[in-house]
Amino acid sequence: MKLHTLIFLECYKQKKGLIWLFLLAIPAGTTMAMFLDFQIRYDYLLDTAGLGQTSWDLLLMENHRVLGWGMFLPMFVGIIYAILYQVEESHNSWKQLLSLPVRREEFYLSKFVAGWFFSVLLIVLNVLGLMLVGFIMDFPEAMEWKSYGIYAGKQIVMILAVAGFHNWLSFSFKNSVIGIVIGFAGVILSSIVIFMFPEWVKIYPYAYTFYTDGYDGGNLAEMFFYNGVLLVVFFGLGLWQFKRRDVL
Repeated sequence: MKLHTLIFLECYKQKKGLIWLFLLAIPAGTTMAMFLDFQIRYDYLLDTAGLGQTSWDLLLMENHRVLGWGMFLPMFVGIIYAILYQVEESHNSWKQLLSLPVRREEFYLSKFVAGWFFSVLLIVLNVLGLMLVGFIMDFPEAMEWKSYGIYAGKQIVMILAVAGFHNWLSFSFKNSVIGIVIGFAGVILSSIVIFMFPEWVKIYPYAYTFYTDGYDGGNLAEMFFYNGVLLVVFFGLGLWQFKRRDVL
């Protein structure tokens, strides 16, 4: 069985699952929050804006820093992986799945890619929601397609280590809540790491997305390197465990 077929099956299994409700509810909530924020505080935000900042810049910053999207995105990724693996646990389908003519490496990789794909959708929907707010508010400046595209692209890349970690976690625990709790704790701890121990940020993947808005002095290039290293480590450890653990 081809890898792309396995990935398609992973997505198909979520056809009537909670994943779609989650992917719609979170961006809808952030869009509504930003719309209300700008309805109430738009004039104030313009008056207090930094030199050269446009309405689109302010919208991105409000979403990322004030609303906390940059801080909580890793937790959302963890929830997505918990939902993916909970489908197998709730239907007790591990034996059936692993009896298919497919290597365990391919099955584990398909889970990782499917979770990352859904996470990408979440990021894209959030960005589209921000654009919608800007159009509804009729910002006077031209739409900043490039900056918003770069913003989404950075997030898509910088969630990879967290995705690898939660793919491993979600397989390791039959109770999906455990992975979600660990993700929440990781996000809470990231605020401590970012503001009190910034020298540790580069090895703490839950903090990476906080710096993807481009308005902070964090060394994103260095984080990008460690993001790749940690992805390989987490994926490798998870695959090693998946190949040896009796999941039947």
